[in-house]
Amino acid sequence: MRNTKWFIRPGTLVIIGFLIAVTSVGVVRSAYHHMGEIDSGIFLTVYPEKAGTKLDNCNTCHSGGSYVNTSNKTVTLGSCQWCHYKYGYDASGNIDETLNAYGKAYKSAGRSTAGVIAIEKDDSDGDGYTNKAEIAANRYPGDANDTPAKVAAPYRVYTRQQLEKMPQHTQFMLMNTHKSDDFYAEYTGVPLENLLRKILLPSATNIIAYSPDGFSQYHPLTPDPDPIFYHIFGRYPAAQFYYDVQADKALNKDGWCDYSAPSVAGRYHGQPINNPQGLKTILAIKRDGQYLTPGKLTPQNKLDGEGPFRVVPPQKIPGPPDQKSSSKVQNVIWPFNNDADHSAGFSARTVTIIKVAPLPAGTTEPDLLEAGWPYADDQNPRIMIYGSIDPVPTIKEKLAVLSSTLWHSKMSSFTHWGYRSALATRVNLVQKWVMLGWYSKAVEDLKGHVLIRTDGCTANGAVDSNDWVADCEFQKQLYWSINEVLVLLDIVN
Repeated sequence: MRNTKWFIRPGTLVIIGFLIAVTSVGVVRSAYHHMGEIDSGIFLTVYPEKAGTKLDNCNTCHSGGSYVNTSNKTVTLGSCQWCHYKYGYDASGNIDETLNAYGKAYKSAGRSTAGVIAIEKDDSDGDGYTNKAEIAANRYPGDANDTPAKVAAPYRVYTRQQLEKMPQHTQFMLMNTHKSDDFYAEYTGVPLENLLRKILLPSATNIIAYSPDGFSQYHPLTPDPDPIFYHIFGRYPAAQFYYDVQADKALNKDGWCDYSAPSVAGRYHGQPINNPQGLKTILAIKRDGQYLTPGKLTPQNKLDGEGPFRVVPPQKIPGPPDQKSSSKVQNVIWPFNNDADHSAGFSARTVTIIKVAPLPAGTTEPDLLEAGWPYADDQNPRIMIYGSIDPVPTIKEKLAVLSSTLWHSKMSSFTHWGYRSALATRVNLVQKWVMLGWYSKAVEDLKGHVLIRTDGCTANGAVDSNDWVADCEFQKQLYWSINEVLVLLDIVN
């Protein structure tokens, strides 16, 4: 945990690439596009439209894995951490042990653009879809659980700049931990209630905040009597400032609380803490005026740092900083209290994904051990919120992509030169119905005028008499893109 400096005491007013040797122990997040790695560039040469998509990522060719630790517990790791574990920061391991089926096929084909093209018609992961079809649909060709038939839940992606344009909330508070040092700090960010309330579906009941290493934390939307469940909606009780020399790490070798933050200056023991807007669960962006330290993987394969975002709940039951449980010195003013409110332990660090539960019917979620690392990028930090939220923005985004795909496709992909324009124009009409909120009309047009013209290859393995698209691979891409929109329209229709 990062700590900063300080106050008045008594007596004084940051993907491993597709196939890359990682040699630096200071690697932050993933090492994708790092240290001379060439394979991502080769992939994007063949599929330039995939730049910035989920396929522009290490786990297109790499997979996660698991091992049994010294406590006889199974530890499951995503592709970044698995590569660090198996291949090592010093490249002493076997890279093949980190590759998925597509990565192995690519390597066997020669690690070249010709190799990427050569395996397009293969079904590397054995899920019934060719590599080309999966890549066209933005699905991982090396993961049998990720197929075009899976429809991602509605989502939003917010950049840090976007979050900072929202009304900011600052609160001074105690971060009371269980085993680590406690500390006081001033966090600034967006109240999660403000961020979520306008986009939630009526079915939403709770959120789960995820760190990219797989750590997660549950939060109900409304207050829950269970002391370990920190709610999102509403305020928390006001607190007071606690200070004692015994607790002060700077003045006592057995101290356990860090009072060094600038926001502590001028405060005294027993003083009420005044947060004009109250205490709330916030998505923190800054700590004591500085951006949160970006999360990174240490050489021990552990997550270090708080940023770019941290979900920070206050104490439900305000109290003093108590001695950490691991200390042998408990004869102090505030010894460790197992019943105390250790809210810091429920404050997820380096949060890049928030799931709003439950998922809408017919939708699925990202691989939570893989999807978060690109969002932890310290140059462009972002957070994704998905699940039981308004799907209309996602529908509009997917229709825009579908329209662009049709308008920019080859005439030779269609059974008649006029069909490209006809399909694209109909999709544009569907976009209009969605803009007007006429969702039933949008479903009717998509099913009756678009899907029926692109379903032969998916249903029968060949172009049928009603199809307007002659290229089966392209037809399948369109079919699954249309299916995604229809599933999402069912949520609001």
